[in-house]
Amino acid sequence: MSEKNGKPGVRTTAPRQWVAETFEELEPLLLAYVSRRVRNPETAQDVVQEAFVKLCQQPWPEIGEHTKAWLYKTCRNRVIDIFRREGRMHAVQTDADVSTLRDRKSRPAEDSATRDEQIDQVREQINELPQRQQEILRLRMQEGLTYKQIAEVTGLTATNVGYLLHQAVSGLRGKLQVE
Repeated sequence: MSEKNGKPGVRTTAPRQWVAETFEELEPLLLAYVSRRVRNPETAQDVVQEAFVKLCQQPWPEIGEHTKAWLYKTCRNRVIDIFRREGRMHAVQTDADVSTLRDRKSRPAEDSATRDEQIDQVREQINELPQRQQEILRLRMQEGLTYKQIAEVTGLTATNVGYLLHQAVSGLRGKLQVE
């Protein structure tokens, strides 16, 4: 069943098949993203389910162009709301959050002890970055979002996302070369 908006051929709700495919593709990614922040599997599941319910209420087909970024933003905003309601000052627990930050294309190092030490150094330096830069690094490296999608999620411009990401990587590079 599709609702019509009084205009012939204009659908106002997303097709069920599209929603099902989107859910199958993005639900595991969103669960992982939210779980790293809330640390409670039930809460993470609730946040993601709420996001998909809201997705179904969005006008179709306009939402189709921005679905991934829109879902990440919706989940991010809901997590922020949860932390505000709980009275937490810091929405992200950085020690655990950046522990899974990995370059997807990196090859395993031959000396795993040296590699583990290097990863620990990178994590320490990431924890020293401003919160916004940490978030942008996570969205880019962990979630694989584009600059445009990160901009939609965070409310920044794509140019600002690129600048902040460049600043974060440059800062990390400088600190890691000094040590």
